Amino acid sequence: MKKTFLTLIVFFVLLGVCSSVWAGGGKDQQNVPEWAGIYAGVIPAADCPGISVVAILSADKTYKFTYQYIDRDTELFTFTGIFQWDEKAKTITLDSRNLPSYYKVGKNSLIQLDLERNEIKGKLAGKYKLRKI
Repeated sequence: MKKTFLTLIVFFVLLGVCSSVWAGGGKDQQNVPEWAGIYAGVIPAADCPGISVVAILSADKTYKFTYQYIDRDTELFTFTGIFQWDEKAKTITLDSRNLPSYYKVGKNSLIQLDLERNEIKGKLAGKYKLRKI
């Protein structure tokens, strides 16, 4: 069920926003930053099996994060805004107070950072990584 749900979310998100990922219309894809794209995964939650996340980072430095708690009949929670890119640290900072604000861009991944902009440590550390799709 988890994979089916995640697949459905990804499909609908892709359907609605694919054109925004490649902002700039018909521009050559070589001009698209490597961090631009769609990322998905399941992050830990305190009181359910996890939270399904789809994150879209567009070339125009806008984002859309969609969350849904697994095994609950809850709505999707969607947050949009603008982020800042730090080329040296390979990190993004979201303009939201409702979301984790700091992420490190890895090879085909987006890793949630803690409030001090450090990678999360401990046995759940690997669970805070979204994969580029």
